[in-house]
Amino acid sequence: VSVLYWSLRIDLMALKVLILGGAGFLGSHVTDRAMKEGFDCTVVDSLQTGCMDNISHHVGHPRFHFINHNIAHPFPPAILATKFHQIFHLACPASPVHYQADPVGTTMTCVNGTNHVLQLALANDCPVLITSTSEVYGDPEQHPQTESYLGNVSCTGIRSCYDEGKRCAEALCFDYNRLYNVKIRVARIFNTYGPRMCFNDGRIISNFLVQALRGENITVYGTGEYTRSFQYCDDLVEGFWRLINHPTETGPVNLGNPEEYSVLDMAKKAQALVPGTESQIVFLPAAKDDPKQRRPDISKAKAVLGWEPTVPVAEGLQRTLTEFKSRLAAESNAILPLYVQCNPLLDISAHVPAEFLSKYNVQPASAALVAPEQMPIYADLESQSDCTYIPGGSGLNTARVAQWIAQAPNGSFASYVGCVADDKYGNILKSSAERDGVKMLVEYTTAAPTGSCAVCITGKERSLVANLAAANLISGAHLDTERVKNAALGSKLFYLTGFTLTINVDYVIKVAKRARAVGGKFMMNLSAPFIIQFFGEQMEKVLPYVDVLFSNDDEAKVFAQVKGWNTTDVQEIAKLAAALPYNGTHGRLVVFTQGSNPTAWATTTESGLVPVKPIEASKIVDTNGAGDSFVGGFLAAAAKGRSVERCIEVGNYAAGVIIQHDGCTFPAVPEITA
Repeated sequence: VSVLYWSLRIDLMALKVLILGGAGFLGSHVTDRAMKEGFDCTVVDSLQTGCMDNISHHVGHPRFHFINHNIAHPFPPAILATKFHQIFHLACPASPVHYQADPVGTTMTCVNGTNHVLQLALANDCPVLITSTSEVYGDPEQHPQTESYLGNVSCTGIRSCYDEGKRCAEALCFDYNRLYNVKIRVARIFNTYGPRMCFNDGRIISNFLVQALRGENITVYGTGEYTRSFQYCDDLVEGFWRLINHPTETGPVNLGNPEEYSVLDMAKKAQALVPGTESQIVFLPAAKDDPKQRRPDISKAKAVLGWEPTVPVAEGLQRTLTEFKSRLAAESNAILPLYVQCNPLLDISAHVPAEFLSKYNVQPASAALVAPEQMPIYADLESQSDCTYIPGGSGLNTARVAQWIAQAPNGSFASYVGCVADDKYGNILKSSAERDGVKMLVEYTTAAPTGSCAVCITGKERSLVANLAAANLISGAHLDTERVKNAALGSKLFYLTGFTLTINVDYVIKVAKRARAVGGKFMMNLSAPFIIQFFGEQMEKVLPYVDVLFSNDDEAKVFAQVKGWNTTDVQEIAKLAAALPYNGTHGRLVVFTQGSNPTAWATTTESGLVPVKPIEASKIVDTNGAGDSFVGGFLAAAAKGRSVERCIEVGNYAAGVIIQHDGCTFPAVPEITA
């Protein structure tokens, strides 16, 4: 008996399961089940929409292995060399917010990714469960939907990357089955909810519950008459288990809850689950191509798998609410990590006489790029007795001020990405910023020296001469390094200046998509009139991703002029900017500073003015860093979940402190709490 027991035990321990997309909402629950069953589990996830927090409780277990990989690309040798006994394929963005953020990538995951998975299943001669979707039925004309229904799907709409991608994935599955006898198991998933859902993925249950818990308005798109069915995640995983272990059933098999609810009914349930919530149900325009009804016929699942949902919706919602409460409480006590990307410059500053400016043909109170004949100006400034070095560039100023206001432990809050050289200026810039608490994730180039800016102070005037050099040379390869990707994946606030548009707009969009993938907020600054005037095409590509847009009043007026808006009223411009095309879920906020005049802000539904505390003219030393510092203060307060008005108040304070100092410098401790 003991020999038989150990024989069976060894066989069980040898069974290896591959879970693709295993760090996602559903994938993590499949991982939990596989670990509980005693499998040796390899989880593969690109972390585009998955999250390591979902599977962190397995890290370090001898039967758990994680590989960061995008299945749209060929599998790495570690996967190809392993003999797997079962494969679960859940790898694909599944909510409109995520799959529409990168539609080409979504299609490639569905098609190329599924092809790679099927080739692996063929090589391993093992069952492979492919997660398809009820979206293959499109906007159905049959109700409820049976597996034999061919669907009513648009192949050109904004959802087609996912809908048609999954249909193509199913076609590949059945061709591999017919041609090579691959043991496919195709599951068509209907709306599923439960713990670990992403808060800002645009899905009905997560949106409604989070809004109710936060006391925000519950947003219903359209009239709320559209219907959906909702199944709890544990029920779905049980369906997966029965399907992949069935000896012959290939599918497709509908897995969903045949109980049907209108979207408005579900909004009311969410509202009722949170007694005392201040949330009101509000109606917004209907989403494009959104199906009017969705309900599965699960006769096949009952007959073939002996499966049907067992968790009542009321119970599942309560379980989900409990987990959401816990996560929200943890977030409220934490500071949201900040990712900043810009073009770093080392400010070399000194007081000089007017003759110094004449010597280098520098106009008083000007800002210009360095000419070849002006290059000696930097060494000349360094020879001045009061020369100081200040890590700068617009975005680095913002990151330093945000860290100062937040007073977070060094390296724990603000991460900065840029390019420098391994030279004197680069080492000063990096070490100085790190002393200020910023985590510096810089790329080192050998193609140019570290960017620098000569700050020539004559009286109260500052004349700037910039040598961008390495600052303009950040590469796409650096953005794809593990340390930069991990910083982005771990962040919730993302800030880029408009100056980043001058390098490569694709780099900016890459960061914006990463922000979308983690449910973060992507923020940008118009930064300078020339950005608006000469990089308009790049800006138009990025603006739909921008959750928060900053600028000063001069830049706002240029923006309005370029847009053809017949107004110079800054608050009105903010309202118009808030209404520009937008592909996010947070709702766009626009914030425009106006010097000593009140700071204007607007969303599509609200607007306001926040006064600026007056500062005596005699105390103002340098206004160059005011805008950067305002954003730094705003971000520090936003990272602690403060209201728009409070974020602006903190931003106004930060700007007021900085303009009373030389360059972007500040006292050790702020007199305000974010």
